[in-house]
Amino acid sequence: MAEACRHRLIFHDYASIELEEMVSPAPKCIAVDPILEEVERIVAKATSAGVVAVMSTDDYPGSTLAAIVAQRLGLPGTPVVADLFCQHKYQSRLKQQHAQPDAVPPFALLELGMAPEIPFPFFIKPVKSFFSVGAYQIDNTEALRELVPYATLPEAFFKPLNALLERYAGIPISQSNVLAEGLLTGHQATFEGYALEGHVHPVGVVDSIMFPGTTVFERFEYPSALSRVVQGDMAEVAARVMEAIGFTHGQFNIEFCYDSVHNRLGIVEINPRMASQFSDLYEKVDGFNSYCLLLDLALGRRPTLRHRAGRHAAAASCVLRRFEDARVVKGPTHDELESIRQVHADVRIEVLVSAGERMSLQLQDGCSFRYGIVSVGGRSREDVLTNFDWCRQRMTFTFEQWRPRRPYRRNFLGEGTVTQCA
Repeated sequence: MAEACRHRLIFHDYASIELEEMVSPAPKCIAVDPILEEVERIVAKATSAGVVAVMSTDDYPGSTLAAIVAQRLGLPGTPVVADLFCQHKYQSRLKQQHAQPDAVPPFALLELGMAPEIPFPFFIKPVKSFFSVGAYQIDNTEALRELVPYATLPEAFFKPLNALLERYAGIPISQSNVLAEGLLTGHQATFEGYALEGHVHPVGVVDSIMFPGTTVFERFEYPSALSRVVQGDMAEVAARVMEAIGFTHGQFNIEFCYDSVHNRLGIVEINPRMASQFSDLYEKVDGFNSYCLLLDLALGRRPTLRHRAGRHAAAASCVLRRFEDARVVKGPTHDELESIRQVHADVRIEVLVSAGERMSLQLQDGCSFRYGIVSVGGRSREDVLTNFDWCRQRMTFTFEQWRPRRPYRRNFLGEGTVTQCA
């Protein structure tokens, strides 16, 4: 990103690893500094350094901290309360319902020991999590009783969010951190956009392709296969909802389900940040990278986007997964990766595991195990999938099956009564 080279970048991290470890398969109780005190440290550091822009690609708590610091320094940024309303799934649903009720499933906070007034089946999920940790489909009261404890994340995980909600939005700490909501069905796709001076602008629509019979992401495809009309409807819904939330500046993405039978859009969730996994897809197809958009907005500049000016007509970000836990014996060598790049110069490969690791000890979705991401372009969707398959065959991953004493929970659509959404 050439533009970034004109600026000196100062990085700051607050508890991102610690918060992930709190909700990992082997959770750890780790103390983190009070977030309101952390805000003062970041402001002092930014003031001393003469910071001219503040940005974050992280969701929780990065985007909220960036919004607060930008506000304190008088710099362009997302309104703090708007970011918080997006972060908290229940508060977000309240705003969505007010702005676009036909796109919102029935929802309610779970009261202790009580079933919500939502017909089975429905989903339960924490009001905030990573990688949809703790999200389950509930088909009956027995499943509800069994799975609520899995959806109930540690209080310490929510402590920074609750402190910010109380301080900046005047919302008292809730006694429930688990949300129930009706099911959405159809073609899942993500609308990414940005707001500037109160107006929402589209960036792109990316399709979510699941492994057959599951709700586990297999890949993201761009451009979307949805019609222009449906994508236009997404943009209209996004504009109304983000206006209701008060999101007047910054990047965001909204996950939708499009029900073609009833010609209806349903909102899955809103994220008050860029979708970083899509950046390379835009670069391959449109010829611009959304990190540049992030920087423009942080500097208060009007972004200039490009359309279909990239090297490829289509692109996909494909996830390498297993559905059984394993110990990693071997990953691809440097020579293997270089040989792939000799043929596909702009392929992006991210290896997520190291030799000797047990996959389930990393932060995973609860029913599968990611071990890599491959982003590749092509002349068409079919060409992209062919190129991905070629790349995958040239990477050597060796696994040794892990047999835990307690079976790792596998939740698939059509296999049993519960499904965890990845």
